[in-house]
Amino acid sequence: MISQKKNVQTDGSILATRDKKRGKFRGSLKFVSSLLLPLALGVFTVVITFQQQSAAKQQRDDDREAAEQQRINDRNASQQQRDQEKQEAGLLRIQEKDLDKQRYENGRFDTYIQQMGKLLEKYHGSIKSSGVAATLARVKTLNIFRQLDAHKNIRIIRFLYEAKQLTDTPENRSLDLSTAELSDIDFREASINKKILNNLSLTDVFLSNATFIGITMTHVNFAFTQFNTANFLLAEINNANFSSAGFSNISFVSTSFSNTIFAEATFKNVNFSSKNIRGVNFNRSTLVHVDFSFSVLYDADFSSASLTNVNFSHTQLINAKFPSATLNGVDFSSAELYKPDFSNAHQLTNLNFTSTNLILADFFHANVSNTNFRQSSCVASKFNYASLSYCNFWYSNLKYAVFHEAYLNQVNFSRANLYESDFTGTNITEKELKDALSIEDAALLNGTTAHDENLINEGQADCNISYISGWTLSNGNVTPVISNKSNSNCQFTLQSLSTGATMYQRVNLSDKWDSNFWAHSEAVLSAKMSTGVSIELRGIKENNIVFSMEILINIPANANWTQQGVPLAGGHGSGNGANQLYWPHGIFVDDDQTVVIVDHANNRIIQWKNGHTTNGQIVAGGKGLGNRYNQLDHPTDVLIDEETDSLIICDRGNKRVVRWSRCSGTTQGEILIDNIDCFGIAMDEQRYLYVSDVGNRE
Repeated sequence: MISQKKNVQTDGSILATRDKKRGKFRGSLKFVSSLLLPLALGVFTVVITFQQQSAAKQQRDDDREAAEQQRINDRNASQQQRDQEKQEAGLLRIQEKDLDKQRYENGRFDTYIQQMGKLLEKYHGSIKSSGVAATLARVKTLNIFRQLDAHKNIRIIRFLYEAKQLTDTPENRSLDLSTAELSDIDFREASINKKILNNLSLTDVFLSNATFIGITMTHVNFAFTQFNTANFLLAEINNANFSSAGFSNISFVSTSFSNTIFAEATFKNVNFSSKNIRGVNFNRSTLVHVDFSFSVLYDADFSSASLTNVNFSHTQLINAKFPSATLNGVDFSSAELYKPDFSNAHQLTNLNFTSTNLILADFFHANVSNTNFRQSSCVASKFNYASLSYCNFWYSNLKYAVFHEAYLNQVNFSRANLYESDFTGTNITEKELKDALSIEDAALLNGTTAHDENLINEGQADCNISYISGWTLSNGNVTPVISNKSNSNCQFTLQSLSTGATMYQRVNLSDKWDSNFWAHSEAVLSAKMSTGVSIELRGIKENNIVFSMEILINIPANANWTQQGVPLAGGHGSGNGANQLYWPHGIFVDDDQTVVIVDHANNRIIQWKNGHTTNGQIVAGGKGLGNRYNQLDHPTDVLIDEETDSLIICDRGNKRVVRWSRCSGTTQGEILIDNIDCFGIAMDEQRYLYVSDVGNRE
């Protein structure tokens, strides 16, 4: 009982303790709950306060930055305003200065005109008639040039030119303006209608950035004048004197020259690319970095001139003269030179004649070194007494060339055509010419005649054997027998005249001849044939296609010719149709049976191809009667020059001999010989041209 009571008491005590703890916990919770709301409100208040402070600070920073930017903008605007006002003030000062300058220059110009007018009036238009007046006029003019701009200076030049004070005639000498320095002068402003400027004399002056574009100038005199950067584009210059003048950075592109003197002039960085340069004299001139490429020059004289790094590539030079000249680094590649004269040239060094056509060139006594003649054509050219060192004639055509008494040192003639060339008196031997394409009939040092290796094996019948050797007999029978003209030689003879025979032999030329370099080569065949025998030559390509064939027959001296001719051209009455001729004159038949006929009254040259007898083809002229380069005037004769693949025409009505290329697209010819009353023309194997001159009876 006691134990139960104790347990009950103990349990009650525990429960009471628990209740007490729960009461305390609930109290604590109530206390904490009562604190949460004020605490939250406090925290919220603190956060709001911080945000408000931060926003206020940001606002103050923005206001401060905006104020600073405003101050900068205001300062910039003020600076811009000041700069603009300063600039406007500066422009105003410049305008006022320009106006003052213009007023001053106009005043000076008017005063000059008045003073010069009084001088002209006093001396009746000839100031040069008085030495004192001429000196006074010179001083006034040079002085006014220094004070005025280019526009007014050209007006002064025009004034003097129109007053005939800058025209040099026997009656009225030109005013001396030597040493004058003129810049940016446009001479179109001094010319008539900006196109014509004749008899102007302006010697020994300095012209910088001058313009002569499109002006026709005749009998002008610029002797001793220095040209620095001038443009003569499309100008036409006739009978002009530029002797001892200086040219630097000048353009003569498409400029036409006739009888112009550049003697002792100096050229540097000048472009002469023009199709019409006639009778120009460069005697004793100096040319450095000058470009004549693709130009056409007639009768240009470079005697005793010095040419360095000059470009004549793709240029046509007719009767150009270089005697006693010095040429270094000059490029003539792919050019065509007709009768160029390099005789007695002091020094021809590092020249380039690659693929150049040198027609009847003369190198007499010239000193030539380190020069390239590769693939050039030098037919009938003369190198007599010349000195040639380290020159290369690889694959060149030197047919009929003459090297008489020439000194040849390290000269390469490999694969060159030396047919009938003359090496008499030289130091070269036949062994040194072993690599040449041909030395047939070339005259060597000791006077002997060279011969090429016979390409036909067993061409002479062998008397020691009874059969033919080296030949293929396709039908019939042939035997060698003693010749009836020589007991030491045999000949091929038919065993049966009734059945005949055919024999052939193939010769491989692939390692000896290149058709790309020798497109117009000929096979030389020496043979004795009896009546009834014919020889057929065939050119066969690697694919066995026959591209050339020629049949040679023996025509007896007593052969009878048929009297029934067959029309080859025309035959359809007089007219100008493609199948008609009108008063035909000369005729020429090419190796390929092409017939070229002078259609005299139709002012044209017309050709008929072999086998095409219906219509002809106009190959020159046909543009009506006239003297332009694409016209003919009653031509009388024609021939074909195979070396240049061109027609040479006797244009009698125009008193000239012209050459007309047969290349596709050719529209005009070029003059070879002018002022000749030609009637007939011919050319020999050495390409010498013969012309009958009716007017001079020669």
